[in-house]
Amino acid sequence: MNKGHFPTDLTPSRIVLGTGSFGSNIPRDVAFEVMDAYLEAGGNVLDTAHIYSSWEPNGEGASERTVGAWLRSRGVRDRIILGTKGGHPALSSMDRARCTLEDLRRDLDESLERLQVERIDIYWLHRDHPGLPAATIIDNLAELQRSNRIGCFGASNWVPARIEAANAYAQKAGLNGFVANQPGWSLAAHATDFTQTLPMLRVDDAIQEWHTRTRLPLFAYSSQAGGYFGEANVLWARKGFVGSALRGTGYDSPSNRKRLLRAAAMAEKKGCTANQIALAWLLHQPFPVFPIIGSRSPEHVRESMAALRVELDPGNCFGLAE
Repeated sequence: MNKGHFPTDLTPSRIVLGTGSFGSNIPRDVAFEVMDAYLEAGGNVLDTAHIYSSWEPNGEGASERTVGAWLRSRGVRDRIILGTKGGHPALSSMDRARCTLEDLRRDLDESLERLQVERIDIYWLHRDHPGLPAATIIDNLAELQRSNRIGCFGASNWVPARIEAANAYAQKAGLNGFVANQPGWSLAAHATDFTQTLPMLRVDDAIQEWHTRTRLPLFAYSSQAGGYFGEANVLWARKGFVGSALRGTGYDSPSNRKRLLRAAAMAEKKGCTANQIALAWLLHQPFPVFPIIGSRSPEHVRESMAALRVELDPGNCFGLAE
């Protein structure tokens, strides 16, 4: 397993807890139990975003507020690497990109207030702003760093060419660049075409090869494919059920069902679950990968964190994704 080296003084746990539905679809008390279980299992990275839950009735800011309330309640701010994302277009005007300094300052101010903290450890740009030169965006982030309100920063849903341009400018200017990339990636390939305006970036062969070459850490959202590798899906797939019968239906396809069954067969041999195999597949890539899990119960957290103990060899990794 690669050791997950991170190019800062931070030491993030290999599995990250996503909090997108906390305080909305996942009630606050349940979210607290999930975060408690994650911390107890050795996790130390929470991932949220300024935009999270805004699509839910009265959900705007719910994720960040829930995380902030938990941090304050448990008194564990010093044990957590806190990440949030800004610069996402408003849902009412998705065609207007938002990575100007004014936009980022507004998002950061609100995020800090909701989270009840003075500083974000990893600040992610949730979307790119193609109309702005990458150099300008790095300058904007450098300004936020100088205020000591963010530590390092990463890119989410940015194509590699833009990350390369940003980091090349940062190196030339003596500034910090992006320390990580956050696209969608799981053992199951997403069946939806993400080519619309402001796409949600999914890892393909080219992006995988780029990360192998650059070794830039990758934080994989949707790492569990919406529950596609859960035990119920294994049972349904073995009985030949497809489509709406399965969880994570946006991932269901003939090739993914083969991956699901291969993961299940390997899990039986190793005495673990198919979900743990799918996470282990990410953890054993030839560059640092930090899967972001979405959990609705302490039991699911504990099961997912146990994937850290599953060992795969390169042949396993190649064979699972055929």
